Amino acid sequence: MVMIIILAVLMLAMFWMSSRQRKAQRTALEFVDSLTPGQRVMTASGYVGTVVAIDGDQYTLESVPGGGTTVWVKGAIRKRVDDAATVDVEASPEAQTQAQDEAVQDFVVPDDVSKLIERPSSEGTAK
Repeated sequence: MVMIIILAVLMLAMFWMSSRQRKAQRTALEFVDSLTPGQRVMTASGYVGTVVAIDGDQYTLESVPGGGTTVWVKGAIRKRVDDAATVDVEASPEAQTQAQDEAVQDFVVPDDVSKLIERPSSEGTAK
């Protein structure tokens, strides 16, 4: 009797986990199917581009306006990229340089390297 209960609980857990997976796959497929040209997306490999054309399961992405295009399969598209997330990519060289300068100002280089080296304590040594 106990064995039947354990098997029933395991079967229920497997069904619950697989239904969550199916729901996530369905949501991802609906997202990709709802894409239209002009939207910015990110692929599974991290490529960010604007959808230029859709031909069945093939999506043509353009990384820079007027630049080259690449063709991706439907399954490679992972998420939509908001404009706020692409500000760093599209920022002017002056803005990027300023951001790098601010990051460098926070970095402190010690004058003496000996402060970075741990020395063994003298508690366990004989005199």
